[in-house]
Amino acid sequence: MKTLKKSLCLLLSVVMIMGSCLIFSSAAEESTYVADYDTETPVILVHGMSQNNTYVLDENGERVKGSDGNLDTGWPLDIDITALIKTAIGPLLKAIITRQDAGLADALYQAAFDALPNIHKDNNGNYLKNIEVPCYEMPMSELPADVKEEYYKFLPVQELGEIVGEDKVYYFGYDSIGDVHKETEKLHHYIHDVVMPQTGATKVKLCHISLGGTIAIDYLEKYPEDYELIKKIVFVEPALDGSDIIGDILVGNISVFYDNEDLYENLMVTLLGETPVAYLVNMVLRILPETVLKGALRSLVKGVAEVAIRPTTILWALCPDDYYEEARAIWLEDEEFSKIAAEVDEFMQARANFKDNLFALRDSGCQLYDVVCYDVPLFPLCKDYKTTNADRVIHAASTSIGATFADLGTTLGEDYVAAGTYCNDPTHNHLSPDGVVDATTGLLPCTSWYFKGQAHELLPQNDVALKLSIRLMTDNNMVDVYSNPEAYPQFNSYRLNGNVNLYREQWATADKSLLSQSKIDAVEAAIAKVEALENETVIDNAAWVAAEAELGDALYAAGVIENPNASIIEEILTFILKAGNEAVNYAFDKFITAE
Repeated sequence: MKTLKKSLCLLLSVVMIMGSCLIFSSAAEESTYVADYDTETPVILVHGMSQNNTYVLDENGERVKGSDGNLDTGWPLDIDITALIKTAIGPLLKAIITRQDAGLADALYQAAFDALPNIHKDNNGNYLKNIEVPCYEMPMSELPADVKEEYYKFLPVQELGEIVGEDKVYYFGYDSIGDVHKETEKLHHYIHDVVMPQTGATKVKLCHISLGGTIAIDYLEKYPEDYELIKKIVFVEPALDGSDIIGDILVGNISVFYDNEDLYENLMVTLLGETPVAYLVNMVLRILPETVLKGALRSLVKGVAEVAIRPTTILWALCPDDYYEEARAIWLEDEEFSKIAAEVDEFMQARANFKDNLFALRDSGCQLYDVVCYDVPLFPLCKDYKTTNADRVIHAASTSIGATFADLGTTLGEDYVAAGTYCNDPTHNHLSPDGVVDATTGLLPCTSWYFKGQAHELLPQNDVALKLSIRLMTDNNMVDVYSNPEAYPQFNSYRLNGNVNLYREQWATADKSLLSQSKIDAVEAAIAKVEALENETVIDNAAWVAAEAELGDALYAAGVIENPNASIIEEILTFILKAGNEAVNYAFDKFITAE
């Protein structure tokens, strides 16, 4: 049940939104670069989706606890698994027995509503329940300890506070499934009535992350008089043209509706990994006739879109321009949704004006930066996920503000010449060494950095991307991609330090009194190796993965952790079920006609 809940949470979260790189040199050379940190200007973090919890309140304004003793949340999604099963189980069993729909499609449509009671809204976008959206009007230095710990878990940017002081760092909390215009107004208030009076500053710096990019679009449109107050904006994986995932959900271009390989092989493996459960679920899906299964899934997606996306303007802000006209005709034409339609139209006009607004902001003296991840497929929900260059959650053209990318697995070609749209300086080279990216068509070619192979949701584990983002926020000398290319080249690879950090914590608290010196030495040597690599900001992903594995093996040999690799039993079971899944799919495709 726990695995099922996690899987559903991941799937629904995606619905609502959310190889090594060739580099300039094989190792960073000794740099003469000297940082000049700005410790006076406060930094406001405008987080991404799921990086601020919201809570259900009772009639007395107290946070509600569920039957499991945990707080009921609006976000992250508090999915009522019991209600979902109760609604769908009867029709599902009937469909299996009769080999017909037997009401399954209608049941799954209703299950989307029954399973997501905390986010129900009326046709004007107002919550039906009382929802608290925490937004603390104080710097990180004054936050309650548990809140600060939670925020640093979402965004591990402790180094930012170490550089400028936590009294200059503010975490702007907003509703990930709320009203984009209300959150924009709240940010305006936060800057003028909280941050500037508390710090005495005359300017602020903003860091807009992922979904937070939609608030930047609306803010620049609504408050041009604030341009002179903004010293820097750092975009980190910003959804500035939404996400193809949301666009495809809204217009019904779901890959599993068209491609049986995606339906019966790829979807569960992507969600659950190469595990026995994933392949077992794949085989179970074959029990239902193809037309029945696809019809049921269409109804489920329609229900989720209706309950979650249609009344939610900040999720509409994730609808890319290319999808909007068709999506609007499907979901917002009825008079009862006229208020939502007008508000979304207003946002789309702000996006149409974004380029002009952004350049006007830059002309006012603001410095603009962007951190982009690419060369990762979108989740297998989008119809074109196999070719669209992305970071798993957002297509790369959106996060890069218009850069050109080759399709996945291809390059732009040996004869490709940079378009030079926004940088035609002959001394500059904004083509990626791997031949995949032409950064000159993005709005910020000289101040955008790219991480190849980095998944969107795992960016907090990429210590180099975090260090870069922090330096862009704080270092006056980090002006463009040519400021310190030895340490931070425009095109880099990726690494994830989550496991290594956990390993070090486990080693620090381990009882070493009974360990032999040779085992202690092996662990310490492995830690030294990963720490040496951490000092390199030009990433060698293969070396990092090998060093991480060596540390895990050393800790396992010392008896500090369980085997970091999959057990031999699980490997065998996975192999058997994968083979079984392939055999079942072959049999159905070859001998059984879809009913």
